[in-house]
Amino acid sequence: MRSLLLLLLLAFLGLGSAGAFSPQRNEVGGSSTVERREVLSSLAGAAGALSALVPIIAPAAAADKTFTPGGSLVEREVGIRVGNPEASPSRSFDNGNVLFGQDHYFKFGAAAPWIEPGGTDFPKTMPFTPSQQRYDILKKYGIRVVEGTRTIESLGETIRTCPPEEYGSKILASDAPEYMLRPMGLMANGFLASENTGATNELLLARWYINEIYLDIGDIRAATSEADALKSLDAAKKSINSYYGLLNRVITSKVGDPFELVKI
Repeated sequence: MRSLLLLLLLAFLGLGSAGAFSPQRNEVGGSSTVERREVLSSLAGAAGALSALVPIIAPAAAADKTFTPGGSLVEREVGIRVGNPEASPSRSFDNGNVLFGQDHYFKFGAAAPWIEPGGTDFPKTMPFTPSQQRYDILKKYGIRVVEGTRTIESLGETIRTCPPEEYGSKILASDAPEYMLRPMGLMANGFLASENTGATNELLLARWYINEIYLDIGDIRAATSEADALKSLDAAKKSINSYYGLLNRVITSKVGDPFELVKI
């Protein structure tokens, strides 16, 4: 690259041609000198020209790299629905309007796929956490989380019996404690992370599903038709089942009973 830039500089100044810097006779002193001002002026012009050429010469791959909200540089498309077209369209690109700021999208800049019932293909592995830790967390938050998901399921009746213009007043806001979204996050912390592992990719994935539920509830309240509201409710249910499917993989007989998936 440096050699190429040097050749371009030489070509611009015409150093390759004879007499490009031929001595100019000074009429006063009669000595052979080079007019410094003209040289400096030429160099300045060359610098400007090269600054315009550098972006053209730079590798094209650099333009294909994009930053995720978390600051990681990736060589692929970044977007709130990249990887899952059913993800909520209301998530802000910088992840600033969700319940848990650091989630799967924050790190990877893409949506996560749904976890199919009983599926173990995604994620490939699960982090290790002590069984006693998972037992205690399930005992503390399990019932509350189930109650929250039942509240979310019940939104279907409200959607079908109320006109769309009343969704915003009849349906609780996304941050209402009745949905138990924060307990869902706390339970995920105990199941998918420990002092030794820190925030694992699987924990970030669980948070993404919780954040999607949070956003979907907001989408339901803002929906202008029953069909749109039910579509967002189905997406919320898929997030619930994906969250449950993720946690069920580490609920052994010593920990307790697995979560029952919701009907879609």
